Amino acid sequence: MSKYFYYLLFIAMVAMAVSSCQNDKKMNNEPKNDNKIPPVAERLKAFAPVDISADMSALDEHQKKVVTLLCEAGKIADQIYWKQNSFDGAAIRDSLEKVNTPEAKTLLKYLKIWYGPYDAMYDETRFAGTGAEKRPVVGGYYPQDITKAEFEKYVTDNPGQKKELESQYTVVVRDGNKLKAVPFHEAYPEIMKMADLIEEASKFADNPSLKKYLELRAKALRTDDYYESDMAWMDIQNSPIDVVIGPIENYTDALFNYKTAFECVVMVRDKEATKELEMFESNINNFEHNLPYDKKYIRESAGKGNILQIVNVAYAGGDCNGGTKTIAASLPNDPKVTDAKGGKKSMYKNIMEAKFDKIVVPIAQKILAPDLIPLVYKKAFTSFVTLHEVSHTLGRGFVYGNDTLQIRRALKEKYSAIEELKADILGMYNHKYLLENKFIDADYMKKTIATYIAGLYRSVRFGAEEAHGKANQIQLNFLRATGAITKDAQGKYSYDDKIFMVKVAELAKMALTIEAEGSYQGAVDLIAKYGSMSDETKDVLSKMTDIPRDIDTQK
Repeated sequence: MSKYFYYLLFIAMVAMAVSSCQNDKKMNNEPKNDNKIPPVAERLKAFAPVDISADMSALDEHQKKVVTLLCEAGKIADQIYWKQNSFDGAAIRDSLEKVNTPEAKTLLKYLKIWYGPYDAMYDETRFAGTGAEKRPVVGGYYPQDITKAEFEKYVTDNPGQKKELESQYTVVVRDGNKLKAVPFHEAYPEIMKMADLIEEASKFADNPSLKKYLELRAKALRTDDYYESDMAWMDIQNSPIDVVIGPIENYTDALFNYKTAFECVVMVRDKEATKELEMFESNINNFEHNLPYDKKYIRESAGKGNILQIVNVAYAGGDCNGGTKTIAASLPNDPKVTDAKGGKKSMYKNIMEAKFDKIVVPIAQKILAPDLIPLVYKKAFTSFVTLHEVSHTLGRGFVYGNDTLQIRRALKEKYSAIEELKADILGMYNHKYLLENKFIDADYMKKTIATYIAGLYRSVRFGAEEAHGKANQIQLNFLRATGAITKDAQGKYSYDDKIFMVKVAELAKMALTIEAEGSYQGAVDLIAKYGSMSDETKDVLSKMTDIPRDIDTQK
């Protein structure tokens, strides 16, 4: 094709992208939440600009070099995620960067928040470019025209390809009349540069355990075999630096939740704040033994070597930075690793505190009963997030009676919402154990509940199709329906102290049992019953338009 053709194609793409910002007629349709979708310029205001940085004054020159190199590697992970999240996001981005108009700059900024042209806060509807009006569930992992039924039939008819097609680390493409699995390290050639940067960082790492991990992680990226490096990550000790990098979470694959998405978080540990976590860390097995479901499902141990740490984020890119910003992580996700080593729970202090100040407090002031507003407490917020991450470790990793079937496989695309529900509701439930064993007092418990309720209304704003948003909708709807969360004549929210924790335990039992039994239908039924936004919640959220939905960390 001629250069002239490509020039015309480029101009057309730019025009389509900019027109979606200038003329929102196509976008101002009725989404599932029955609210008119505002123009992009208005939606951008929902993200409060925040400057996120980590204090590195305590690091020596070698350590600072490690951080710099890992940030450079992270930028490559960031670029890969653009490809995984949608087919056309990167092309629209590159086109808009060449257009110097206010409309294009506004659209580009919003596109970078979502890593593509689909807005999860408005039911994954397209806001830039042309193509599918709703984000395809295949993301960038499968052929655009494939259906779940076609994929499953093909796998059934070709069992020899099942492992590679369903692998977390392959992209599926058409090969004539067949399907073909392409390993990540071949599908994304830039992975090799990322591995080189991580390997170079290992040469500056003075901490032996960090050095070993970085060497193994570079190897893993080149081979798509992450087990050995995940084990080494759990063995990092006494390092002021930590990093999450590579294909990690499965949320982006909305077809099956099989495929993983690239991300990077470069962390500087906060030593003083981490000391406060010893109480949680020492009680992880007690939390496991106290789970509110059939005792036959309870494991002897939640895993040895669980690590809790509070960190400040020096760089975040890729999946964890797309749309709503991740405030904590419980990793690794491989149950073979967590059964052997436990998990590492990292709380992103600077991200958490920014969200609390910019979002949680204003929400509380607007919706809570007057006596609850003073109880909303920053430490209760960060402690709840910590227990959320601890709770990802609790419960089973494999279906009861079938130690080869991972729960994420059994629940398929429903897994992420159920797993986030489990972690959230157990984060609240575990406070009951802390209270009964005098680790916290009744006053702190009240602060936790008040902060939790405000936090629910923060998180349901993430969007109906986002896993965390769906999990919070289930909690909110269930607790409202059962009378645990109450509403007074002035429309302000409180809770029934007599039944609140009873109902929390009931919902926790539902989520835990679904996972233990690997019940896909149970997950479908629970989400169908409680996972949609109620008219009451829509009305409450309509009054929060002046409160940011999330933060924007773009420089």
